[in-house]
Amino acid sequence: MEKTIRLLSGLEIPKVFFGTYRIHDRDDAVEVVKNAVAAGYRGFDSATFYKDEDEVRRGLDLSGKRDECLVTTKVWNDVKGYDGVMRDFEESEKRLGGVDIYMLHWPLREFSERWRALEDLFLDGRVKAIGVSNFKKHHINELMRTARILPMIDQIEAHCRFMDYETIRFCQENAIAVQAWRPLMRTGDMLQDEGIAKIAARHGRTPAQICLRFLLEKGVCVVPKTVREERMRENIDLFDFSLTTEDLIYLQSLNYGERTAGDPDEVFE
Repeated sequence: MEKTIRLLSGLEIPKVFFGTYRIHDRDDAVEVVKNAVAAGYRGFDSATFYKDEDEVRRGLDLSGKRDECLVTTKVWNDVKGYDGVMRDFEESEKRLGGVDIYMLHWPLREFSERWRALEDLFLDGRVKAIGVSNFKKHHINELMRTARILPMIDQIEAHCRFMDYETIRFCQENAIAVQAWRPLMRTGDMLQDEGIAKIAARHGRTPAQICLRFLLEKGVCVVPKTVREERMRENIDLFDFSLTTEDLIYLQSLNYGERTAGDPDEVFE
């Protein structure tokens, strides 16, 4: 399995990004980012809502490998209209020292107008790719009615306990890369599942690696987050083994529709 995927824009991105949500709460946030680079990550997922863009930039600068890394950030829901998105982007650009991938964070009202700003940022060469987050199939269909450019990525909640196959298949049919946030869940006991433990033991892997590899084999990129260096290395070490048909059947059977966050149709009504 290849370690990267090529987007509609032609940009090649890692299939495993490093998630930075809530590292801002830590005194060692800059060190966490620097350690992630040392562990091999070359894609970093941020957002204005995370309030960590300054720390991400400093960590990447200290790593000495900023030029090798791609950085995503996302515009939050309180930013209204075309002009608002443009202003917000410029603030993110200053904090990060450059944005590679820019996204709408949630499918709120007027997302078509906000998307127009992202299109212009891409067409002007200010970002290398644009995408959406938490968009379901019907949101993308609505966006496509007025969009000049298709989203290149859709970042959604996905893990063994929740797989929105309708959206995943739709994106894949339209060459939109799917990235999974919380691919290991944040709550619940998915990693303590006995069946996953048995699969992990057979492969000489950890339950987390099995769950992440499952998503990769479903054609979904992953954005795991951890602050522990050994877990950083574990979560990116996914490309030298494969799951069996029996493994996949079991892991697919765990799709209980168990979200860890709200349904995008309901969260911001």
